[in-house]
Amino acid sequence: MSLRASWLLLAFALACRSEPTTAPEPANTPEGTAARSALREPPPVDLERLRGHLAFLADDAQEGRPPGTAADQRVEAHIEQALRQLGLQPGFGDSFRQSFEFTDGVTLRAGEQSALQLGGKPILHTLVPFSADSAAPVSAKIVYVGHGIPGDTPDSGDYAKILDKVKGAIVVARSGAPDDPHLDPAKTRVQSKVIAARDRGAVGFVLWEPDATAPYPNHGEANDLQLPALAVSAAGTPDLLKAFGKKGPVTAENPHGGLKVGAVGRGSLHSPVQRVTATTANVAGLLQGTGRKRIVLGAHMDHLGHGTNSSLAPGVDSIHNGADDNASGVAALLGVAAALAQLPPEARPFDIQFVAFAAEEMGLLGSKRVVESLSPEARQDIVAMLNFDMVGRVRDNTVVVVGTGTSSVWPGLLERAKVDPRDAARTLVLKPSEDGFGASDQASYYAADIPVLHFFSGAHDDYHRPTDDFEKINLEGATAIADLSVRLVALMLREQPVLDFKKIAAAAPRAGGFRVSLGTVPDYAANADGMKLSGVRPQSPAEAAGLKAGDVIVQIGKREIHNIDDYMASFAELQPAVAVPIVVVREGARVELSITPAAPTRR
Repeated sequence: MSLRASWLLLAFALACRSEPTTAPEPANTPEGTAARSALREPPPVDLERLRGHLAFLADDAQEGRPPGTAADQRVEAHIEQALRQLGLQPGFGDSFRQSFEFTDGVTLRAGEQSALQLGGKPILHTLVPFSADSAAPVSAKIVYVGHGIPGDTPDSGDYAKILDKVKGAIVVARSGAPDDPHLDPAKTRVQSKVIAARDRGAVGFVLWEPDATAPYPNHGEANDLQLPALAVSAAGTPDLLKAFGKKGPVTAENPHGGLKVGAVGRGSLHSPVQRVTATTANVAGLLQGTGRKRIVLGAHMDHLGHGTNSSLAPGVDSIHNGADDNASGVAALLGVAAALAQLPPEARPFDIQFVAFAAEEMGLLGSKRVVESLSPEARQDIVAMLNFDMVGRVRDNTVVVVGTGTSSVWPGLLERAKVDPRDAARTLVLKPSEDGFGASDQASYYAADIPVLHFFSGAHDDYHRPTDDFEKINLEGATAIADLSVRLVALMLREQPVLDFKKIAAAAPRAGGFRVSLGTVPDYAANADGMKLSGVRPQSPAEAAGLKAGDVIVQIGKREIHNIDDYMASFAELQPAVAVPIVVVREGARVELSITPAAPTRR
């Protein structure tokens, strides 16, 4: 822990001890009545309180806040203690925490060892989370397939002219892809390379990452792609090249180290793995009101640890502190909780639940768990959900507000709430975005037909990199966003508006480079044999095909779908405006439909 962060935490702890955690009830006198009236306007968010929480969460001591670790438990305890100090009640029945299990990579079976041999010599290697369990070593010819990127037909792309060599072989595929803007990411992602090799009859797979100084991240959902697989990084590269009769080196000008597509050797591979199950928990506190309705405010507390396959610094083993993503959001959430806790109960016609979500980076797992645990009646009682994710890099006094189209009431409320009556210079410029879906936790609530907003200060070059550190946070900007949300909630408490719910027909973004769009919203948290849907976008190919939330896609075209990786691989086989059969399981029955993919568009 840095000296600066230690000093900030000490100052924060002293501040917490010297201040009351909740406002004292004014006396039942004329003066007390005036004080009660004043308390109907919550105080501004305390910047120093926000600073203290952010310094703790983004410190190296929290090791990047990976779910299911001792660091994760420290973060959970810190947030629970903060909620308790504010006088909040447990947010999940009689508990502040809601535990759940998740899959986090693979490990060796007890008493087993993995093995990779080429040319009779062992090659240094590591496990990968998409491997099948090999009961015994697989011995076969070894074939180099370049980047291993499939074409539109089995014998095209990197498999052109070598298809006969691949059947029954262990393939070695180079990581990454050529610098070609026209390549479809549905073909270049590692899991799609594994599936392409499996489809062409390979019996094993080696991911070669000559530029990586750290092992391939063995974290997250570990789908069994039915092919034994291992990875070789920079440390094992010299021996791998030597086994093929090459010396290298691997450079920008010679990215394959002299290896030619179709090069053949001999070897064996053994990956005796099993899936790892870990436990994490959402943390929530409840500020009780006088009615049955509820406003939910949330932010995810996890980040990437020392780097997962979501890191944008691949091959680097370094703490990803995630100061903006999303220590800033949790700090803002706790600052908002402290401000709203000053309101007396009679000024709170709604309950207010503050939730720190776990495992968001792994597919919104925590928020999915919260929403799925709600009864239909409890879902209907939620007035709205406000989400804070990456609010620490405000530039030009502007904040992006996602979800403004999810209720016709939002634009008017935001226009009134954005003005800071205490300091006009801190009035933020709002940049609205109507769609409620997106890569953060508000999407879980939006999929449940709940109006949502997501506050976001914008993208930056440190996103998902080890450089997203405390020193780069705009604390004043994060506090201004928190204050905006306090004013918005206070307005909702005073006027109790009825928020209608609207589905937004948003165009699928083209930023990912996929050549087709279906308009499906995958449920990444589902444990299903297939790809379960959280929902479908209005006016999309999925809606036109008759797909619904809760459907489990089990086949697209000729491809069976068992998991998200099969689903993503199918995108490489689809063409815009060309209908294909799609099979879903709906309430236990197979339903055969037809879907016509669309070309993705920008908006």
